[in-house]
Amino acid sequence: MATTFVRGRTIEVPLQHEQLLEVTCDDLPPNPVELTDIFRQENVSLTYYRMLAVEYYHQDKIEQSIQVLNACIETANESPHTQPRQKLPLLTLLATLHMRLAKKSTDDSQHKQYLDKATKFIQEADRIHNQYEQTMVLKGNLYLLKRDVKEASKVFDAILENRHNCVPALLGKAKIQYHLRQYKDALKSYQTALKHSRRNLSAAEIRLGLAQCYAQLGMITEAKAALTRCVQLGHICSATALALLAIIELNQAKKGSVDLTKRENALTEGLAHMQDAHRMDPKHPVVLNMLANHFFLTREFEKTVKSGTKALETASNRVVIAEAMYQIARAHHQMHEFDDAFTYYQQCLDVNPNHILAQFGIGQMQMKRGNYDIAIPIFEKLLETELDNIEVMKILGSLYAVSGREKDALSLFSRILNKSTNDPMFELETAVLHQEKDQKLALTHYKKSLELYENNTENKEIAEQYDNVKAEVFNNIAVMNHISGLLDEAEKYYSMAVQEYEKRANAEEKKEENIAESNASEFDLKLTITFNLGRLYEEKGDLDKALTIYKTITENYPHYFEAHLRLGAITQSRGRTDEAIEQFKEVFDSDEKNPEAWIMIGQAQQTSMNDRLSKRAFEKVLKDCDKNDVYTHVALGNYHSAVARELKGEKNKAQRQESYKFALGFFSQALKRDPKNTYAANGLAIVFADNGHIDQARDLFNQVHESAPSNPCISVNIGHIFAEQKQYQQAIVMYENAIKRYRDEKDTNLFLYLARTQFLLAKAEKDPSTMLKSLRNSEKAFNLNPQDKSTLYNIALVQQSYCQLLAELPKEQRKSADMRRAMQILDSSGSIFRSLVKVPQQESVLYDRKIAEQRQKYGETVRNQLERKLREQLDYEEELEMKRQSRLNGKRKADNGISGFMGEPSAKRQS
Repeated sequence: MATTFVRGRTIEVPLQHEQLLEVTCDDLPPNPVELTDIFRQENVSLTYYRMLAVEYYHQDKIEQSIQVLNACIETANESPHTQPRQKLPLLTLLATLHMRLAKKSTDDSQHKQYLDKATKFIQEADRIHNQYEQTMVLKGNLYLLKRDVKEASKVFDAILENRHNCVPALLGKAKIQYHLRQYKDALKSYQTALKHSRRNLSAAEIRLGLAQCYAQLGMITEAKAALTRCVQLGHICSATALALLAIIELNQAKKGSVDLTKRENALTEGLAHMQDAHRMDPKHPVVLNMLANHFFLTREFEKTVKSGTKALETASNRVVIAEAMYQIARAHHQMHEFDDAFTYYQQCLDVNPNHILAQFGIGQMQMKRGNYDIAIPIFEKLLETELDNIEVMKILGSLYAVSGREKDALSLFSRILNKSTNDPMFELETAVLHQEKDQKLALTHYKKSLELYENNTENKEIAEQYDNVKAEVFNNIAVMNHISGLLDEAEKYYSMAVQEYEKRANAEEKKEENIAESNASEFDLKLTITFNLGRLYEEKGDLDKALTIYKTITENYPHYFEAHLRLGAITQSRGRTDEAIEQFKEVFDSDEKNPEAWIMIGQAQQTSMNDRLSKRAFEKVLKDCDKNDVYTHVALGNYHSAVARELKGEKNKAQRQESYKFALGFFSQALKRDPKNTYAANGLAIVFADNGHIDQARDLFNQVHESAPSNPCISVNIGHIFAEQKQYQQAIVMYENAIKRYRDEKDTNLFLYLARTQFLLAKAEKDPSTMLKSLRNSEKAFNLNPQDKSTLYNIALVQQSYCQLLAELPKEQRKSADMRRAMQILDSSGSIFRSLVKVPQQESVLYDRKIAEQRQKYGETVRNQLERKLREQLDYEEELEMKRQSRLNGKRKADNGISGFMGEPSAKRQS
């Protein structure tokens, strides 16, 4: 008999006439028919068919493996010498392969087809030998795939009755016990399986099961030990083990009851395990989902989508697929890509209808689309699952209210109030819920919230919570009063908000950790309160105060476009239209497609009777900025309506009708997007009246009057986009992390962005040390691209700014040595500016030569200031040294006096 062996990734198949066929495993044909035909012609033993099928399987070519086995079964059936039991390993392998395909399949019908075929092969094997252990194990696993836990349990128990140490049966039983939440029993089964396991693969699977049982039983140390052992042994399941380790550590990091240091360590360990798992298996779908979640938390939404998409490419488990779709959906949600978010939320629920967070997300999408009737059943179903979820109650109550179901809304709000009696934070949330639609009720809740807070100051937790938001509360109360026209009351609360903000900022400055980790939202709050004050002064007619505030904002936060717009509006109100338009254009430095800026430019051009330019500005909004902007549709409708009315006489009839047609189209589009828009309805009514459609015009005018009886010309000021605020510390942390992570990359822009952010932070906080960091990163950027003269300009500017900030520091906070070094830095700055001014005019540069020259001259002013401050600093330090020496001399004299006093009695004793 020929010997069967595999050597050097080659299967040697004995043929007739003492010949050998060498099958190279690393170069198997895509279609195995050629090989199986040779096997059939040469009457090759069934063993070699199975070996070939197994090799295809190991290369993840399951379809080819099945093809080989089908050919083998066909050959076996044709041969009179084949014993039925010889087919058992072939049938069980065929069943195994079809079960594997069923696991991978996400299509329900295809999944069923694979399971049906697996069932057929198991039944055929049963007819040959109904007590064949391998067939019975497969049968149990098949029941598990069909979610028939009861039948699966019977099969595994029967196997273990005959052979108590059958590892596959023990694993099957353990899985069932785990599924039934019998974690102690499952743990015992896994431990028994591990005891009898002889294969590394089985041991890896067992240890993963052990770890999950330990984790469910709260035995975290043991769970981590099992997973760590799995990784140490280098099993193919190591990536999964690392993923589970990451999950355990990250869950520990979330526990408020755990010590802060331990939580920080757990977070670090969890992220490290996650990265290691990804490095080990970049296609692992669970790890990719974890990465997607991590990127979501760090607000890197594009990376979330990328990781989730990769997970979808490799995942076969429905739960994992649903999670990947959810991660992608919520990333699109945060990026305001609502159609994509809706699609992925829906796909997630198609795969896993019980995904609660996806249900919540798709409910929010329906709300966003205005489909309240569809959103209500979604949140009602969520409330059935999450009975005490306040957030769901609030949303559902709000939906009931806007749908006219006031009784249901009141019932839910009563339930919330019953659960949150005397809770200032709940009153605060309720106020926020009402502030857009019912300012009076919102104001009531805000004041109730303040009252409850004042009466609960002994509760440290509540006090701390409220102290963190008190400035925001005062600001919101001010806004409610502002909207209601109570301007003096609004000014009072704005002032209280400013005082509370300053108090909080001062308290945070005293915390060392706050130097490194400034809460970026503080910038948002400061800007919001300051801007609101400007709007208040504007409405009170105190335009000079308003201008001062807006100019301060634009100087410190040039990307805050609302301040530029208000400066332009005030300038325009004073009759300086051209200057106002230039101010509006300042917005384009940060957002060239800002619709509000283009709209206000169009309005300004209207006031200067430049209708054609005004029309172009409005058309720019619809073409490049926001095709759905309602105001712009109305404005263009008004323009074409006005043009039509100017075209008098029969001669211009065709052109006049064309203009009215345009006006009609724009007004109709506006009403399509906002059916309650009184301006559009009013414009449409005028067009109907101008064209003799009196009845239609009257009906529309009546509707406009009913919707706004007291003010038919209500000003519609729609804002779609708010420019992102400069959150300096957060930006710095993110870019520093990026540089560390990609330290081998030479990304000039990354260093420039970091330097610019540090520059702005240093200016805002008047911090020379941060300005010095900006200088170092600017120099790194220049070293990477020495030809970039704009970076050289930045270096000179940062050097000059560093010297100025150092000079402005109080004497107590600076040193003469630093100031001497600053003089050298200032010399360097001046030299750079001089060289930049001398660059030939024919050479195109990205900086303004005149400003460079002004900066060079300003450097001399800074030098004079620095020299004067250095002299003062030297005098100050000399005075300090003299005082220090005086104290030392006084101490020496005192010490000598004590020594003499103690020496005298000693001398007497000696005599």
